[in-house]
Amino acid sequence: MGILALLLQLLTSGLPEDQRPSVLAALQNTNLSLALSYLCLGLIALVVRARRYQLLLEMSGEESVPNLRQMALVTGVRNMIVDMFPSRLGELGYVGLLNRGYGVKIQHCVSSLSITIAFDFIAVLMVILLILLKQLIVGEVQGWALGALITAAVLSVVAIMGLFVITPWVNSYLQRIQPRKSDSLLAKVLQLANDLTVSLQTVRRAGRSATVLGLSLLIRLLKYAGMYLLFVAVAGPSFSMLAQLPAEQVIGALIGGEIGASMPIPTFMSFGAYEAGSTLVFQLLGVADQAAAFVTMLSVHIWSQVMDYLLGGLFLAIFVWVVRGRGAAGDQRPERGGWLAGLKLVLAGFVLLTSSGFLAYQLWAASKLGALAPPAAGVESQTASSERQQALASLQGLRGFVLFSSNRDGNHDIFRLNLADFSLSKVTEHPHTETYPRVSPDGTRMVFARAHQIWVSQRNTLAWDVMLLDLETGEERQLAKAATAPNWINTNEVSYLLDGQNVVRHNISTGQTSTVLVPGLNNRLPTSAKLQNPHVDAQSGEVSFTGRQNEIGSPHGHWGTALTRQGAIQPVLEGCELRWWQDGSGLYQVAKGGRDNDLRIVSLSPDTLEPTTLIDLAGEFSHEYWPFESNDGRYIVFGASRGKAAHEHDVADYEIFLWRRGSDADTATRLTFHSGNDNWPSVYIQE
Repeated sequence: MGILALLLQLLTSGLPEDQRPSVLAALQNTNLSLALSYLCLGLIALVVRARRYQLLLEMSGEESVPNLRQMALVTGVRNMIVDMFPSRLGELGYVGLLNRGYGVKIQHCVSSLSITIAFDFIAVLMVILLILLKQLIVGEVQGWALGALITAAVLSVVAIMGLFVITPWVNSYLQRIQPRKSDSLLAKVLQLANDLTVSLQTVRRAGRSATVLGLSLLIRLLKYAGMYLLFVAVAGPSFSMLAQLPAEQVIGALIGGEIGASMPIPTFMSFGAYEAGSTLVFQLLGVADQAAAFVTMLSVHIWSQVMDYLLGGLFLAIFVWVVRGRGAAGDQRPERGGWLAGLKLVLAGFVLLTSSGFLAYQLWAASKLGALAPPAAGVESQTASSERQQALASLQGLRGFVLFSSNRDGNHDIFRLNLADFSLSKVTEHPHTETYPRVSPDGTRMVFARAHQIWVSQRNTLAWDVMLLDLETGEERQLAKAATAPNWINTNEVSYLLDGQNVVRHNISTGQTSTVLVPGLNNRLPTSAKLQNPHVDAQSGEVSFTGRQNEIGSPHGHWGTALTRQGAIQPVLEGCELRWWQDGSGLYQVAKGGRDNDLRIVSLSPDTLEPTTLIDLAGEFSHEYWPFESNDGRYIVFGASRGKAAHEHDVADYEIFLWRRGSDADTATRLTFHSGNDNWPSVYIQE
């Protein structure tokens, strides 16, 4: 559970927000049939690897050689922990399991482990030779393959020389040392060195190197075949251009990842080092989309670790159960006091509780990332036609349009609802999620946010770009990368949230930008503070935004609003989406304190910031969000869902409403009648 929690932590907080959607999408879209093929080949390779270990122990002269089933258990656990620590120090777990579990002598454990590593280098060398042979046949020898060949050859020579030449020489020198006591630590170390040398030489003289090499090559071929299938399983649905790469290039990247994982870099489960090594090879191969290569290799790494740890955990549990049972059956010593057993039980309980708590926390953190997949498209209400006619009658003579994001066609695009006849048309049609449409004060243009992927939760504030669209000509251009939550300041300037933290003012005509709020820069916000929904007042230049209550200086609540006033950060109210009225008469926002302890839309005095309820709907739709004042100041368009349980902005069934300021809130007109998700409306009223 602890390992699963750590893998979850990688997704919840270990990845930058702008990369997380790509990785989640790649993991979700993975071809599971090919992934299971990787698992099957991995199990076959596990058995072959176990047989190789067993053969080396037999060749070393070990008397207590475990059977193949026992060796498979040890190998499965070894596969789980091999990359847990830098420089593959997890390999040492193999030594401990064999020695403590099955009584195999330390020198034979170490010699069999060392020899397999050396023969793995030779097997990699042979794989690279096969790749070069294929390239020679087609007449396209590539530089990376020659470089890999030289590297593998050098490592193979160094490994073999180190084991069978340097180790005996060093041992002969060490044996000249005479320890003062035969039972001292130094004496034991010298004896182990000598025993190891004898074990290595015994294996060398056994004359079965060809068999060991054949098994090593088979292990490599099975491993790379499985990893290649897993690579295609990940890349195929998400990055087809990577899936079409020649197999030898992908295997070259996999070898590069192994080299990176073997480096003495302080990483856990080789995350980071593996991806760096593999993407470096892709870069040398001239792969243009390095971001896709990184996401693919990270996803491959995650999938392989999940499967290796699930299998390894199962094998470890069986190993402990079998070894403890065998030990209990053969233990004829009188029972000792129960305090040691009790201590072990307490420690086991502590580990279980701690790992369970950590996993529960990571699951909670994962739930706060937002939906991992887009919601269902939904259907139109059966009473939509009659309700639409009633709405038209209530708005008789009103001309204008409402822009909003909706997934009613299966993907979040921007729609335009004509208020004169309720005709609905698409303004954008793009495979990636689009939201936050904001119509300009003159009704001719729109700014909005477009996701980097087909689906990105709105809780992610980085994986978006701010776009500008001319509503008359359809011309579109990008204003900012890694930005979201755009708002018009005037007909020529917009503001938006950049990198999830900084509020930027952007002149559309000149392209000039200025940063008007940076957390921690001349203000008391923490430098790590995450902001949401900023708005720059056209008259005063003050910035309103949403932030964590403890970061904006409010004593209670979770999310709250604040504004920059006289160079200071002033907390306003628990809630979100604080904006100024266009005439400067005050502010308005979403706040708590509505019916049934739900939300409401309030107006705030510009001086005292005291709230007054504007909209608090009775009946079915009581969870109000996204208030937006019309260009003429007469109307507010907003969204509402069926209570707090249906809260998620881009998933829940929100409907769009239009309310005339000054009238009773219950007279607000419902504009949409669809069970899909409609969000972030804005309105333009024609005079």
